[in-house]
Amino acid sequence: MIRSIFFVVVSLFFNSAFAAPVVPDGIESVVFAHSYIEKVGGEVIAEETAVNDIISIGESAKVLQERTWIIPNRLGTGFEIGVAFYSIPVQIQYFDLLITYPETTLPSGEKKSRLERKIDISGHQGEYVWGFGYYFDFPYETTPGDWHIEVRAKGSLIHRSKFTVVTQN
Repeated sequence: MIRSIFFVVVSLFFNSAFAAPVVPDGIESVVFAHSYIEKVGGEVIAEETAVNDIISIGESAKVLQERTWIIPNRLGTGFEIGVAFYSIPVQIQYFDLLITYPETTLPSGEKKSRLERKIDISGHQGEYVWGFGYYFDFPYETTPGDWHIEVRAKGSLIHRSKFTVVTQN
């Protein structure tokens, strides 16, 4: 569902001046959504490839504030970003994602502060829309600080953004 929304938004905002493109190796990236959101419904399940080994499924997101990089650390809320990539050479079939965030101590005692994985873009035909969302489901996830998101293609940085999580007043 979020990809459908991202496609529509990309169409509307592609020529806007909301975000400057990053253009190493000719690949362009345009941020078309960056919002403070609230989770509605759904459930949390274990997923060891996720930021804190859990993911939400079956939820929907209510946008509390659009076009913001400042996110209050309130349980049941979080953030989302949508990025459109253009002029992708056909030989590139994946991007490398790196997300660094304030250190979190999981209930198991394990400490985490980064997520690295591949974004499969095979079949992209020169364009790809990517989205990432994160909810604060448990108190240990609400640590204030910066969340840095980087996307690379064959080692070249093609997107960088930062959300700042702040203590709720």
